Amino acid sequence: MKRILRVLALLLIAMLLGGCGAETGGAVQLFAVNVGKGDALVLSVGDWVGLIDAGKPKAMGRVKAALANLGVDKLDAVFLTHTDDDHAGGLEWLAESDIPVGGWYAPAMYTGVKAKKHPMVQAVALRGQDVQWLQRGDALPLGDSGASLVVLAPASLFEDKDDNNSLVMMLESDQGKMLLTGDMELPEEAELLSQGDDLRCAVLKVPNHGDDDTTSAEFASAARAQLAVISTDSQEKPGTPDPGVVSRLEAAGSTVVVTQDAGLGLLVSLEGGKATVKPVDIDAAPVSGLSIIDVDAGDDTVTLANNGGAAVDMSGFYLYSDKGGEMYAFPEGTALSPGGTLTIGTHSTDGDYDLLWNDKKVINKKKTDTIYLYDDCGRIVDSRENGK
Repeated sequence: MKRILRVLALLLIAMLLGGCGAETGGAVQLFAVNVGKGDALVLSVGDWVGLIDAGKPKAMGRVKAALANLGVDKLDAVFLTHTDDDHAGGLEWLAESDIPVGGWYAPAMYTGVKAKKHPMVQAVALRGQDVQWLQRGDALPLGDSGASLVVLAPASLFEDKDDNNSLVMMLESDQGKMLLTGDMELPEEAELLSQGDDLRCAVLKVPNHGDDDTTSAEFASAARAQLAVISTDSQEKPGTPDPGVVSRLEAAGSTVVVTQDAGLGLLVSLEGGKATVKPVDIDAAPVSGLSIIDVDAGDDTVTLANNGGAAVDMSGFYLYSDKGGEMYAFPEGTALSPGGTLTIGTHSTDGDYDLLWNDKKVINKKKTDTIYLYDDCGRIVDSRENGK
């Protein structure tokens, strides 16, 4: 880990930042958003832009901030690598947003969910679109860029764990290759290696957050990536990145970088076969004075207060219920004046409230439930437990 931090320290060069991050350019780029232990990757090749996974629901602010600061207002494609919530949870808010999406893609093999409950099926139902199911042998041209995403896996169904049905794709472009692996664990990795594909790449998105059930020495050597990107948070998922995974990647000649060491995420550029990376920080200062002063499970209400000296524009802010996983986004133009309070109620609320959380029984009455307040860059502003 010390080597990882030294590498990132060397990469922390002067950057012109605006809003929650930095505008960028370039022919082939991968923005690995810092969504904690989860994946959300913005891939751009020429004018084509796609999103690979969407993180957990609570990572909405980070993903939106990344898209905004990359200048992305539409997505040509959204890919789901597998059904785990830290990859699929953000699909609902994305489908409910006004961001145009050209196509929705998911692996044809999956387990653990019924077809009607598949998160991608539910997302496209909100849009009136269809899921395009992918498996080994498929390839997608990326607009007029001349690049394509070649699907290497899944090749067969693993019924024990959906990580091993992950969508694994190789980006092939004039600038070089990127290998994108979802949460592929050792069984799917072994099957992939047995196919005899040329896995050499400039950039590797390391499988499964760099956990110890991935990235054998054989796989690391087969990829021989210049740059290996791990998307995780070691506090949220202790043991990641696994030191053994890091050492095997480094032994294969890869420089390892981790999303948790960047504020908003890691911007990877690929040009002429050479991969470079820049950490992108969140430039906007955190809001001060805003707090949750009451979480009332009986009335199903959340009350905020502004104890600061200036009004707070809460456009893009949101609340998240840890126990139930429900999320409430504040409407554009919502402001809280100095000394003011704001109460959010639900369909279970009998009393007065200022804004409606379009749900019911949001706050758990029997178990500890924590309500988090996030700003428009996906940072936690405050949190409070029910009854506290």
